[in-house]
Amino acid sequence: MTIHQNPYIIKHMKIPENNTIATIKINTGEEVVAKIRDQDDSTVTLDRPVVIMISQQGLAFGAFAPTMESANGVAINRSAIVTIGACIEKVATEYSNAVSPIKTPPKSSLIV
Repeated sequence: MTIHQNPYIIKHMKIPENNTIATIKINTGEEVVAKIRDQDDSTVTLDRPVVIMISQQGLAFGAFAPTMESANGVAINRSAIVTIGACIEKVATEYSNAVSPIKTPPKSSLIV
């Protein structure tokens, strides 16, 4: 079954501001986490997108398009977006740590 979205809804879909780490559910069923780089009337460009996967330890990140050159971002057609919104803080922090070349050490539970 093909889902057809109203062009008015697609154009006026509320997308979080640029530089927001967002969760995007696309019409293929994938749940993508990425920083929004840019947007226009037909596309949303994502910076370092990853997909959410289920592992034995819980949620994990996987490559969205591992063979695609993505230095300039990955454009997603708005018509492919089922829903989009800002990530919860824990996921945004984990995403930032996963894609950042600078690693943040875990918080110490040691009380001095």
